[in-house]
Order: sequence, then structure tokens, then C-alpha cells
Amino acid sequence: MTHEREFFDTIAGQWDTMRAADAEKINQLVDLIGLIPGSGVLDAGSGTGVLLPFLKRAVGTGGTITAVDFSGNMLAKAEEKHGGLGGIEFAVADIMQYTAGKAFDAIICFNFFPHIKDKPQFLVRMRDMLRPGGQLVIMHDISREQVNAIHQGSKVVQDDRLAPAEAVKELFLANGFTVGETIDDNDRYFIKGLKA
Repeated sequence: MTHEREFFDTIAGQWDTMRAADAEKINQLVDLIGLIPGSGVLDAGSGTGVLLPFLKRAVGTGGTITAVDFSGNMLAKAEEKHGGLGGIEFAVADIMQYTAGKAFDAIICFNFFPHIKDKPQFLVRMRDMLRPGGQLVIMHDISREQVNAIHQGSKVVQDDRLAPAEAVKELFLANGFTVGETIDDNDRYFIKGLKA
């Protein structure tokens, strides 16, 4: 874990130039979540905050966003870029040890889920941080095959794989969620779990 943290801390300055964000596709993915104004959202594995302006648009001025990442350098970039949006709290922490002290309407994992080592335990922890009926969303703005190919090219994250949505759906069901919309196609990945 320390090795991965060092890796992300080191590349934080270049992260946003390594792959351009597709704003149209990210907007579409956020729309699928179905957030309403005033929602409280946890952005798990926020990185440099690519998702933050899209979430802010969805939750509005009355909503709150908590951005959590274990890389202090990545999160510092996120705060530098988006801290002025208001209503965003930044927390440097390992998501597996993070304690919010509040419940969320939604927890979003954008381009992050493959990096979780103990996925069943992660799902249990996230479920416990959700309000009844709250949702956990795992999404990528590229295909599963593209995610795995990118990771395979890096010694640090080469074992961080994104499983087929059907397998992740089974994990959700086994850990206290019902499953809503699921997409696993040639240009995006999306799965929504609702706290049962």
C-alpha cells in the first residue's frame, strides 16, 4: 500500500495530462447516478478531483461532497483546482480506514475500484457509511478492457484488475446491496448498488 501511495504521490503533478477527461461522458455517467440537489456524496479515491465539478453540478449549492484519497499530493491538486467550488471537504486517508462521522446519500468510485485490495470488506465499509437506501456507484469512463490494459502496463498497479460487471454485481448482492443499472460495454463501465 505504501508503494502505491508513493507512486500516486509522485505522478500527481502529471496525472491530469496523462489522460484527458471526457466531460460529455462523465456528465452522462453522473446523470445515471441520479443525484438530487442537496445530496451528501463521498468521492472515494478522488485523486486530482476529476469528478468533483460534475458532482457539484449535480448536488448544487445545498449539497456536500467529501473527497477522500490516500495520496496527499493527488488530493492537494484536487483542492487547488476545485476548492473554490464550495461545499467540498478534502480528507487525506486510506478509504479502508476512513471514518466520516456522518452518513452519505451516495458514494462514488470513479476510476478507483480496481485499486481496492479487499473488495468485499470495502463494500461492507461503504454500505455502513450510507444512509438507508443510499447508493454505491462504481464507474469508469473507459471500458473494462482499457482499464485492465492500462494497469497491466504499470509494475505498481499491474494486478489491479476490473472484474466483469456480473462478477461485481454478485459481490454487491453478497454484501448487503441490491443492484440497479449495470453497464459493461466498449466505452464505459457503471454499476449502481443500493443499500438494502
